Amino acid sequence: MKKLSCSFLIMLLPLMLLAQTQTIKGTVIDKDTRQPLVGATVVVEDTQPVMGGITDENGQFRLQGVPVGRHSIRCSYLGYEKFTTDNLIVNSVKEVVLHIELVEAIATTEEVVILAQETPNQAINRMSVVSTRSFSVEETERYAGSVNDPGRMAVGFAGVQSIKDNSSELIIRGNSAAGLLWRLEGIDIPNPNHFARAGSSGGGITVFSAQLLDNSDFSTGAFAAEYGNALSGVFDMHFRKGNREQREYRFKAGLLGLDFAAEGPFKKGRSSYLLNYRYSTLGILNDLGFRLVGERIDNNFQDLSFNLYFPSKDNNTVLTIFGIGGLSEELWEPVAEVSSWQIPSTDYETTEFISNMGATGLTLTHLLDEKSYLKAVVAATANFISIRDDTLNTRLEPALINEEAYKESRISGSFFYNRKFNSRFTLKTGFFASQLFFDFERQAYDFSEGVLNRLTDGSGNAFLLQPYLQGSIRPTEKLTLNLGLHSIWLGLNNRFSLEPRAALKLQLNEQQALSLAYGLHGQILPLGTYFTEVKAADGSSSMPNRDLKIMKSHHLVLGYNRLIGQGLRLNVEAYYQRLLHVPVSTRPGSTFWILNQRDGYATEALSSQGKGTNYGLDLTFERFFAKGLFFLLSASLYESTYELPDGRVFDTRYNGNYALNGMLGKEVSFKKGGTLQLGSRLIYGGGLRYTPGDPLLSRLEREHVPLEDLAYTGQVGDYFRIDLRLSYRKNLPGFAYILSLDVQNVTNRQNIRDEIYNPAIHGLEFRTQSGLIPVISFQLDF
Repeated sequence: MKKLSCSFLIMLLPLMLLAQTQTIKGTVIDKDTRQPLVGATVVVEDTQPVMGGITDENGQFRLQGVPVGRHSIRCSYLGYEKFTTDNLIVNSVKEVVLHIELVEAIATTEEVVILAQETPNQAINRMSVVSTRSFSVEETERYAGSVNDPGRMAVGFAGVQSIKDNSSELIIRGNSAAGLLWRLEGIDIPNPNHFARAGSSGGGITVFSAQLLDNSDFSTGAFAAEYGNALSGVFDMHFRKGNREQREYRFKAGLLGLDFAAEGPFKKGRSSYLLNYRYSTLGILNDLGFRLVGERIDNNFQDLSFNLYFPSKDNNTVLTIFGIGGLSEELWEPVAEVSSWQIPSTDYETTEFISNMGATGLTLTHLLDEKSYLKAVVAATANFISIRDDTLNTRLEPALINEEAYKESRISGSFFYNRKFNSRFTLKTGFFASQLFFDFERQAYDFSEGVLNRLTDGSGNAFLLQPYLQGSIRPTEKLTLNLGLHSIWLGLNNRFSLEPRAALKLQLNEQQALSLAYGLHGQILPLGTYFTEVKAADGSSSMPNRDLKIMKSHHLVLGYNRLIGQGLRLNVEAYYQRLLHVPVSTRPGSTFWILNQRDGYATEALSSQGKGTNYGLDLTFERFFAKGLFFLLSASLYESTYELPDGRVFDTRYNGNYALNGMLGKEVSFKKGGTLQLGSRLIYGGGLRYTPGDPLLSRLEREHVPLEDLAYTGQVGDYFRIDLRLSYRKNLPGFAYILSLDVQNVTNRQNIRDEIYNPAIHGLEFRTQSGLIPVISFQLDF
């Protein structure tokens, strides 16, 4: 009897797998008013027979019995532009919840004209008409080597390059990585990366959890007026809402950490929660005596993210409470055997590096009437970075050689009012306000003088205000004109910046569009730079950088976009950027320009007289994911230079001149269930530039001392890297799993990073980047 039952179950299993279905549900609203759209049609495009439904009086829809696998969802509504999602993954456990926003089409006296064709990766913020694309959390997984990191994912886009293999810092159109803005749920946040350095915008591992991320925008130039305090790019990140009807869980284990995520209703059908906690796998292995990063290196990190959703009964008011936080620590220990120390070398040096960040806040969205709504956000953010470097004697007694402690916190608020007067004109106005609290200290040992010098010392508070106004005008069905104004006021030194923005889009036909955008963009300096302490010959000290101006950059972008056939897109953008008020050194003959500095704060007196120029051409050719295949090819040609007050012009550190990226992915589904995903990414570009070191002075100072007259005349070899991805996805009754392997730099090429001084050889040498890095993970949904 038992044998008969087992045989029956084995025969039934294929039918169970074939019958696996899931629910796709969500809400359809007007993008400009947030009002629900009643009677919108939602269709699963690739099912036979076609599956679909319409939205109810709350704009909600529910499609049941959708087969597991990949599906594209199309939404249409009379008088509105159509919307189509990228291919979504539907598994056997987690319901798919969509939030669809439709744009009203132009109404003429005779008819409603729908000319534009909505495509995947189109910007969520429709004020962003150039140099912006949206991305999904699935793309941060699908792109080889991205490992759920938005920063690493973006390396495949046109105009974007990576500074180094083990960091997510981005060079965007020849700009410093410090010019990147991170925004979450409508509020600016500190650098959301583990092992982040002071004054930087990237780090070793993202704090963001893939379990919480919703579709978000990434911009590389000429930003809309609501974005400020950024020169190079913007990540406008969003959290999704938890499932309001059923509880769902996810466990993930891999080289980067152990994750546990949970979501579900507080009150069924109304409010929900969504959270994820991760603890470093490396930390666990370190405790067990296994050190994968290096035999002298211990590192550990953990992070927590959450989003709580509370709508009112009439859905006219929505309250959310969100948060993100990460703790990371890295310790460099000395060589254990004192007798084996090489002198001089780093064998007897130790480092303690701590990098913590956090942001938590609440948002309130209220529909005022059928044409307008307002949104307010209040948040508290904090960032703490500490570095201590010691050298040991043979008795293991430490002597301080460098100590840095940077603490910054903010109480921030944002508010905006949005009104759609009609299908031709929408207005949005608001402000960002932050009270800044800070405490900066840095001291370093001067080997030539034999003394410990204080380089940075400052504490206090300051106010930062950023009001803005922007409007979208559509005089004809083919033409869109976005006009705006942004401003920045920093109370620390009473500096003010007024920044006009304008963008024009001409829709030639359903497949082609031209765009032109201009913007003046400002950014305050990393706060520690204002508190640089400089000593005079008489021993007195001063802070000469307190009155530095707000850096500015004029952005001009001309773009052409064309859809080719089914699912192909060609995009070409030419850009020009002129930077002003960039701090440079006041030392005679110096070539220091602050945007060449990768991280940290300035340690000398500066003046706001530096300039810079970036110009280039970006090209993207891509196939949206369909029939199990996608690819994205991008190429960039660019020039990036800076100018000193005396008229001398030099290449910037980031002037690689060219870049080529290619991504390819293929999925194969098996008849017995399961899907195999293969992916690859190629990154090729001109190497970073460096200033050759002075061999004699470098040996005397025991650090790299640059030859100022040869600023950034050196260039390391071309950067080349291939990443691979292999994953297997399986749906079973009651649970689903994904087993994946991402390999960064599969050829183990040792790309050169820069030139450094090595005390072990008493001279200069090139430092190489990371080699092959495999990241394996297992994900279970239940």
